[in-house]
Amino acid sequence: MLVFTPYVVHAGAVALAAVMAASAAVPPGQWDSRGDQVLSAAGALEALDSLPADAPAAVSWGEGGSRTGWFGQAWEDVDGDGCDTRNEILARDLTDADYSRANGTQSRDEGVGQGAAVCPDATVWSGTLHDPYTGSTIAFQRGQGTSEAVQIDHVVPLNYLYAHGAWAWDERTRLLAANDPLNLLAVDGEANQAKSACGPATCPVGSTETASWQTESDRGWWPPDDSYRCAYAARFVSVAAAYSLGLPQADVDALRTTLTDCAAGGDGAPSTLERVTDTAQGTADVLRSSPIYRLVSIIGIALVGAGLVARSKRALAAGRRTGRRRRNRYRRR
Repeated sequence: MLVFTPYVVHAGAVALAAVMAASAAVPPGQWDSRGDQVLSAAGALEALDSLPADAPAAVSWGEGGSRTGWFGQAWEDVDGDGCDTRNEILARDLTDADYSRANGTQSRDEGVGQGAAVCPDATVWSGTLHDPYTGSTIAFQRGQGTSEAVQIDHVVPLNYLYAHGAWAWDERTRLLAANDPLNLLAVDGEANQAKSACGPATCPVGSTETASWQTESDRGWWPPDDSYRCAYAARFVSVAAAYSLGLPQADVDALRTTLTDCAAGGDGAPSTLERVTDTAQGTADVLRSSPIYRLVSIIGIALVGAGLVARSKRALAAGRRTGRRRRNRYRRR
C-alpha cells in the first residue's frame, strides 16, 4: 500500500493535507477542502525539485482494464456524503447552480430529495461555468446531449498518472487520486477532449497490444487561455507532490520554465518563437504518428510533384514552339 504523508515545502509555502489510509473513511469536509490546497508558484518550484524519479509503466493501461480497471468506476462517492464526485465539483465550480428541476433557480437546501440517484440531495441541474481553460462562459444544462458541454478534467490525467507511477499504487490510492478535488476542475468539454491524457510536454500514447506503447510522446498540452497558465502549472505540481509522482524530464522542464516566470511576476506564457516552434513540432508529431496523415502527406507530395512535372512539360513545349516560330521567321527573311 502507498501510504501518504503530508507534503510540506519550505517556509512560506502551502502544506498539502494527508490523504487517508486505505482502510479509513475520508472526512467530507477535509476531503472537499483539498481543492483549495494549491501551492504558490514559488512553492511549486520547490516541490518540483523534490519529486521522485519517473517510474514509467512497462505496459499500457489497457492491459489492466484501462480507466475502470485501474481507477475504479467514474466519480465514486469516496467521502461517503451521498453525492458523487462529478456533482460535487460542479457545485464547487459553477455559479448560479440550480439544484432542482422546478422553475427558477433553487438553492441546495431547496433541492434536497430532488436529485438523481447518484446525488439525491445535491444534483446540479444547471448553472454557469466561467471556464478556466478557454476563458469562455458556458451555460450548463444537465441532460443527454447537453451535459458533455461541461466536463470534469483530471489536471494530472489518469492515464498519465498510471504511466508514471500509479501502476504501482494500491487500489484505494488510485481511487482517491481519481476523485481528489485537488486534481479536478470543471472545464469546457472540447478543451478537455483536446487535452486527452497529456502533461505539459508529453503524453502517454499507444498500447502494448499494438507494440506502440510510449509513456512520453513528444507533445504536450497547456490551457489555451494563457492567463490560467500559472494556476494550471501550480495545480499540476501540487497533485504530483501530494502523491509523490515522478514526472518525465520534459514535463519537469516545461513546468519549471513556466513557474519560474510566474514566480517572477510573469504570466508563464511562451514567447512567439516558442509558439511557432511548438506548432511546427505538433504538426510533425501528427504526421509521424498517424498513418492517415502520412498517406495524405504522401498523396499531397505526389500531387505537387506531378504538378511540377506537368508545369515543366508545358514550359518545355512552349519553348519548342517559340524556337520553331523563330526559325520560321529566319527562313522567311
